[in-house]
Amino acid sequence: MRRLGWVWPWALLLAGCPNGCSNKGTEEADAGPVVTGPELLNEKEPNERPEQALTLGRDATVSASLGADPSKPDEDWYKLAPASPRVADVSVSGLPGGDVVLEVYDAPGIRSAGINSGGDGKPERFPNLYVERERWVRVATARKGTGGAYTLELRYHEPEDGVEREPNDRAVDASPMQFGQAVSGFIGHAADEDWYRLELPEPPAGATPPPAPAPAPNPADPTGVQPPPAEGQPPAPQGTETPPADPAAAPEGTANAPAAEGDPATAGAQAPQPGGFQVPVPVPGQGGLQPAPEEPPAMALKIELTGIEGVRAELSVLSAAEAPLFVTPKGKEGEGYSLRNIGVRASDRVVYLVVKSGWVGTGKEAKRGFNSEKPYTLTVTQEEAGANAELEPNDELYKATVLPTYGYKEGFLSPKGDVDNFVLKTAEPVLAKVELSGVERMDLELSVVAPPEGEGQKETVLQRANDGAIKEPERLNNVACQGTCYFRVQGASRKVDNKWVRDYENADQPYRISVTTVPDDGSQEREPNNSTDRAMELTPGKAVRGTVYPLKDVDYYRLDLSDRPVRTPMKVTLLGILKVDVGLYLHRMGEDGKLSLVQTSDRARGDQPEVIRYSAEPGVYLLEVRDARNREANFQDAYQLTIEEGE
Repeated sequence: MRRLGWVWPWALLLAGCPNGCSNKGTEEADAGPVVTGPELLNEKEPNERPEQALTLGRDATVSASLGADPSKPDEDWYKLAPASPRVADVSVSGLPGGDVVLEVYDAPGIRSAGINSGGDGKPERFPNLYVERERWVRVATARKGTGGAYTLELRYHEPEDGVEREPNDRAVDASPMQFGQAVSGFIGHAADEDWYRLELPEPPAGATPPPAPAPAPNPADPTGVQPPPAEGQPPAPQGTETPPADPAAAPEGTANAPAAEGDPATAGAQAPQPGGFQVPVPVPGQGGLQPAPEEPPAMALKIELTGIEGVRAELSVLSAAEAPLFVTPKGKEGEGYSLRNIGVRASDRVVYLVVKSGWVGTGKEAKRGFNSEKPYTLTVTQEEAGANAELEPNDELYKATVLPTYGYKEGFLSPKGDVDNFVLKTAEPVLAKVELSGVERMDLELSVVAPPEGEGQKETVLQRANDGAIKEPERLNNVACQGTCYFRVQGASRKVDNKWVRDYENADQPYRISVTTVPDDGSQEREPNNSTDRAMELTPGKAVRGTVYPLKDVDYYRLDLSDRPVRTPMKVTLLGILKVDVGLYLHRMGEDGKLSLVQTSDRARGDQPEVIRYSAEPGVYLLEVRDARNREANFQDAYQLTIEEGE
């Protein structure tokens, strides 16, 4: 019994420790109430210098005031010092009768941003100030002698991917972005600029522009030449285009338009044409067309920027040297942009995208809007068309996108009023057939344009095709080109509220401009020849073929008989075509350059021939071919014009 006597005191001790006594001396201290809202602070004077700044390490609401003594302008400093990198939303309420200024400093004396957009009595806000370690905020008034009470609100949140980090108004501070990533930001004040840095992929070593796609052989056509698309049908998709200029560039297993029999270099190889019109098939490297010099490869971007309420947004694309590659046209307040085929050069590895607010109004009423409450979204992706994409900006002739001699480019008319210029470069005289596909909800126009001939002069539209309506294609036949020719694609004019505008737009569906060329051997008309000064020279005994297209097309041909000693009897024959009642008109040119009509043949008998017999005195004559009724056109079938001397 005495051996168990020591157990009872321990039992009584444990009875007084119902939870055991193993935590004795290790109990946690009371942490107090959990803080869930912002700190409520009062400004502490003096705070007129950075070293006196009130430190704000977490969310806070500060009640403060600025003195109104004009002899001693007041300013208040705050130090933002979160425990880890944060994005700060800083706002200052307005001053009654005063204009408050909010400034940001990376370090004392190093100002990085300033906001003064609201005006008298209005607040200022910096919604997305990035604070990696610490930053200083200065609050002051824009004018001496004003002041009053204000409230500074500070809210921190963690940085998010795809959100701009202010200040980012310089290239060195640009927010990074990636292809396909939507980034958001604010135009938080009138002078705000948001810079984004986009790194472009490296091109493959030794990369060159891909050749125009070659066609697959057509067993039904022994010439190997693909037939033209049926009327109203779009051009063939990639992989069925006319062969590339370089035979070695053709994909394995394809043909390069061999002649019907024997050696493909055999002279006289012919391609069947509608209406029995035969044209030589050029054989690259065998006296045919020579390809124009290759252009360096480039990349086309699709850029989408959502609208900003109260802001006329402007978007620029800059090179690494901050040189402008593209600047949006002037838009409307609150409207965004869907920009297609924005071109960057092969040498560009980095580009910057800059979003800012544009001016609205004129004179003293001009202003730049801002919105610190609603963000915009910016997205950049690569265009699917690749090397076949037109490259913006190409709204000026000197910026024209280069067309292949055989092949196509795809482009978009967006935003409204967009104009796309293209240039065809050839080493030898050629005739080009240019086709423009139709686009949903758009009426397109295709033109041949001549650049200004001298300083201060304007460009000249030589020929225009706008026969089609909404969704319908446009074409130009036999455009003569030696060296450089320019083509323009734009929306057709239409009347809206008694004003003529070009406001068609479609950023979703591309148009396709396709080109085929043949050597200019004098057997076909040379468009544009719709004016007397551009009339094509005729040689007696040599037939010339042409088309009455587009609508109201007029073709002039020049016959010079000035060196003839006596009258020259001649017979002019015009073989008709389907659909169009062709008319033939013979003019004599006077010494003053004016024309006088001497004979006609326009019986309007469909495809029946028209004939003129005339005994011509020495001089210069012009033959005019057109639709006798000026109401029809035919892009497919060719008329034939022949002059024979003698009875």
